[in-house]
Amino acid sequence: MATARGGAAGTRSLSGVPALSAARCIVGGDTRPFVFSAMGVRRGERGRGGPGLEPDTAGYFRRALETLQEGLSPEELALFAPNVLAEAVTAGPGPAALDPGGSRVLRALLPRAPLEVLGRVLPPLVVGGLRGPAGHPTGARVLEVALARVLPALGEATAGREEEEEEEEAAVGRLEEAVGRLTAEVTGDAVAFARHPAGSFVVRALLRVLGGTPGAGTPQLPPGEAEPKAKGPALPPSFPPLLGQLAEAFEEHLSSLLSPAGASLCLQVALEVLHRSQSPACSRLCDALIGQLAPPGPASAESALVRGLQDPERSRLLEAAMTVAGPQRLRDLFRRELKGRLRGVAAHRLANHGLQRLLDHAPADVVGEVLSELGPALAEPLARGHPGVLTALLGACRPHPHLQQEALCRLLQAFGCWEPRERRRACVGLLAGLRPFGDEEGAETEPSLGAVTLHGSLLLQHLLHFRDPGPVLGGLQALPPPALAALARSPPGSRVWDAVLSSPAVPARARRRLLRKLKGHFLSLACHRNGSRVLDAVWASASVPARAAIAEELASQREALQRDPHGRGVARTLSLDLFLRRRRLWERLQAAPDRRRGLLGPLLED
Repeated sequence: MATARGGAAGTRSLSGVPALSAARCIVGGDTRPFVFSAMGVRRGERGRGGPGLEPDTAGYFRRALETLQEGLSPEELALFAPNVLAEAVTAGPGPAALDPGGSRVLRALLPRAPLEVLGRVLPPLVVGGLRGPAGHPTGARVLEVALARVLPALGEATAGREEEEEEEEAAVGRLEEAVGRLTAEVTGDAVAFARHPAGSFVVRALLRVLGGTPGAGTPQLPPGEAEPKAKGPALPPSFPPLLGQLAEAFEEHLSSLLSPAGASLCLQVALEVLHRSQSPACSRLCDALIGQLAPPGPASAESALVRGLQDPERSRLLEAAMTVAGPQRLRDLFRRELKGRLRGVAAHRLANHGLQRLLDHAPADVVGEVLSELGPALAEPLARGHPGVLTALLGACRPHPHLQQEALCRLLQAFGCWEPRERRRACVGLLAGLRPFGDEEGAETEPSLGAVTLHGSLLLQHLLHFRDPGPVLGGLQALPPPALAALARSPPGSRVWDAVLSSPAVPARARRRLLRKLKGHFLSLACHRNGSRVLDAVWASASVPARAAIAEELASQREALQRDPHGRGVARTLSLDLFLRRRRLWERLQAAPDRRRGLLGPLLED
């Protein structure tokens, strides 16, 4: 199996790269602390030599990276990863994390590192604060990945604690000690860490670990590999108090963390993690942040909250605060700062996003007040290119049936298709394309479908989940069959079909009438990426006679299906070969108890 690789580089072992002796991985015996510049490692000050990987060791990681990039089978990767990670432990995780090749190898392999290896890799990475790997561009990203692996590794330790109890307990202790040490470093210098271009990544990863939430931005594993899944470990008892200490440090230095963007992101992640972990520190930090960015003022003065939402930097923080604020806090904010000013907020290019976050989490009484004030003027944010305000308002009304009829009326009025009543037949095309009636010359009431937009699709999905989806169902029924098929083939439009098939508010009879209009278009759906997914959903909820009708139409087009990758998948799902050869057996299999039976009844039957 060994093959030559690069002459002097040696032969390829089972690990995928030549094995290096421990002696070749010692970093010159130099134990002085690392010194970094803004862009990388300085070899030392005034000619002094600094710690770093020896050329042979750096070449090892460079060849390891090349091997990873070439691709390995799961069996080869299972042999490759432990050997390379062990070599990184021997060479020193700190110097390896600062090497261009070593850092990329570590970022690729650490997500699958076993507990014992992670317990030896993480502690050296947290040494030195911002003068260590945490303050280095590549070292910080390696530390970020290592932190993201802590909780899954602890979960695996919980699952296998009976077999190697002592080794695992020692590794768990090393991990908890390393996390505690890093938390102390960050808490002691929170402003410097959060404002540092590399250190802010470490702070955000640390917050997620302490809060027990999944990390974001973890590098992907080599092709074909899935990250080992944690089995839901209990959070170590030391983590919640550490999270509280970090939150107190953020609250103490709040005014210094509002900018730059890296520090602002740390505050946003802190709010998210504290909220998910149900920490009492969440409400304190949220109140402090809102008090800092939008202090209360005289009722007649300009709203500080509105000014904050219009500011590019502060608006992100205010949106994060409104996401975690409780109902009473949102109610007070709205009535003190936003009520009476909604039209200007909805029309502003930045502030409208804050209004959307408010609607995402507002209680029913606040949603009703927003609907009463903003409903008659919904055409204004639509004209300014802010359709998110409309989708957020409808989404906020969706859980409250007593607000749905007024929301529907105001929305259709904004699109000019509420009155006269005949225009409602054209509402689907107008909503899907975000095209108010009369915007184009020669506007007619004949139903038609143009390009489907994302927000238009969201509007239709919300309306289909209202208690009375009648106007949208009528608009869909008025569309010609080719338009309904085109809707299913559109990426956002296919989600409208999902809502038709899944919404409990859509009557089974109306669903059958719509699906009958797809007859004759099943081939175009089967051979399309989005259409085939809609067809799969139709098939999953159809009765046996309806499935037979679909299979019969597609069986005559079997050759065309086999020429298309999506069509081949549909043919397998429908078992068309069995349908053509042994139809009675096919029908018995479709009628088996484990098959899902829908309410579509005699779909497509004449």
